[in-house]
Amino acid sequence: MHSIRGAGGLVLGLAVAACTDDHAALAPEAGPPALQAGAVAASVTGSGHHTRIVAGVEGLTTFSFSAIRRADGTTSGQYQYDFRAAGFSVHGPVTCLSIRGNEAWIGGTVGDINSPDPEDQSLVGVDMWWRLQDNGEGAGDAPDLTTGVGFAFPGSTITAESWCRDQPALLILREVESGNILVRAQ
Repeated sequence: MHSIRGAGGLVLGLAVAACTDDHAALAPEAGPPALQAGAVAASVTGSGHHTRIVAGVEGLTTFSFSAIRRADGTTSGQYQYDFRAAGFSVHGPVTCLSIRGNEAWIGGTVGDINSPDPEDQSLVGVDMWWRLQDNGEGAGDAPDLTTGVGFAFPGSTITAESWCRDQPALLILREVESGNILVRAQ
């Protein structure tokens, strides 16, 4: 088994310069009447898997998530990632979501970790994030893409909130081998 921190490239929690595009959440007064108050402004759902090689071990990374951003900017949802090559899984709440076209940036916090390495429990409460791309639903469409997750290790300049706000093109996009991602902006 491999520690999350020693998984060599499984996750990135490095201090990186973020992009500076302005992508503000919809304010309640910014949208038409359908987007007033608690109306859903954006949603992203997905589940599936992709293959990863970590420290010479090949295994599936399976994932599922659901995220909703309301017109007032509040975000809710849950995620689950199972990193089989590294021997751990992580689950928690989604705290932010932003969308540009068919791409989404999602962030949250680590709610709990299932790992044989007691040191990994120190990540509970830490910010984490990922990016994805919805490439359609038909058999002729390109596969959807997703990244691994990044964690806010000590020294990281990225937080879940800055990830969603700045929409950086960081982390490697991987083909979702089985599954589907749906990105919807209302």
